Amino acid sequence: MQTPNPSLLLGTSLCSLLFLLRAFHSSTSVRSPAAVHSSSPFGPPPRLAYFVTGSAGDASRMLRLLRTIYHPRNQYLLHLDLAAPAAQRRDLALAVRSVDAYVAFRNVNVVERADRVDRDGSTALASMLHGAAVLLRYGANWDWFVNLDASSYPLITQDDLLHMLSFVPRDFNFIEHSSDIGWKEYQRIRPIIMDPSLYLASESEIFYTSEKRDMPSAYRFFTGSSSVILSRKLLEFSILGWDNFPRTLLLYFSNMKSSQNGYFHTLVCNSKPFRRTAVNSNLRFVAWDNPPGDEPRYLNFGDLSRMMRSGAAFARKFREDDPVLDKIDKKILHRYHDRFAPGGWCIGRDGRGRDPCQVWGDPDILRPGLLAKRLEKLLLTVLSNSSFHSNQCVYK
Repeated sequence: MQTPNPSLLLGTSLCSLLFLLRAFHSSTSVRSPAAVHSSSPFGPPPRLAYFVTGSAGDASRMLRLLRTIYHPRNQYLLHLDLAAPAAQRRDLALAVRSVDAYVAFRNVNVVERADRVDRDGSTALASMLHGAAVLLRYGANWDWFVNLDASSYPLITQDDLLHMLSFVPRDFNFIEHSSDIGWKEYQRIRPIIMDPSLYLASESEIFYTSEKRDMPSAYRFFTGSSSVILSRKLLEFSILGWDNFPRTLLLYFSNMKSSQNGYFHTLVCNSKPFRRTAVNSNLRFVAWDNPPGDEPRYLNFGDLSRMMRSGAAFARKFREDDPVLDKIDKKILHRYHDRFAPGGWCIGRDGRGRDPCQVWGDPDILRPGLLAKRLEKLLLTVLSNSSFHSNQCVYK
């Protein structure tokens, strides 16, 4: 019996998604004085710009993550923050230069002048904007910015992800957001904090001032996960900005605790050209303790079936070299230790210990697998008429 082609199996059910996105896109294109072309959900596969971050001791985790998400079409920027010794950044750069594919496709770079990052302060947001700015400068044609930390891992291959995103308007922003701020109003938003990492060379914890501030009245406040998939147009608006709102908003967030959990959310939902591009999902799987803490809990084997059913593209947090990562490698990514997750660009012979990604073909050829169906189901859910606009920048 002949095995059906997975990409053909996806085609029929994608018709409904294509119809939805065609209708949405006609009213959600973003136009700026600098560029007036609208994106199209059809055409060649998109290109992603990954900002992969870590701290002291995370270099090996970052390199493992990089191999699982690598594709020649994409751009990758690795940032090991200042808590890591300079020797670790040097070793990370040398490890990147030792991989033939990275050198040949020239799409993996390491930040040499690292930032100091405190997730409780505003330096995490500053570092994220720094990474986006570098990727805008060196990656001319990517479509979406994806931030991953060293504790993240993919749940689908890059061929699956690029194939499904081929049907999505390129100006959509996958950003989990809510105006229901609850306890965050008095613990994060009203308190005024100072992040010494902005002006001190040595590491120092954030501190609170004695004053509290009123909630903003010039714009509506939104919050959510710092893990995002943002369009190039939004990043250009935020960093190169033809409007002053991104800069004034950044000044407000510079004195807020965990500002990376609110800046882009508030920016998107208060900027008219981008409000209708917000998709209230970041395509991530996380799990929380009960009651929940500030950060998601660590994932393990007990979460694997839920991870796979979720349709999410990525999951976090994982401990370094947790056995569940080996299971994801084998069952989902079909990769072996120290190898890439194979895709259509890998045309070498497989089996008997051979690595198909030692021989490269056309990066534009994608071979999505059956797991792409789960991401398709998630996209159909978040983009359906019953949930897309009803969950988009809703102010409560």
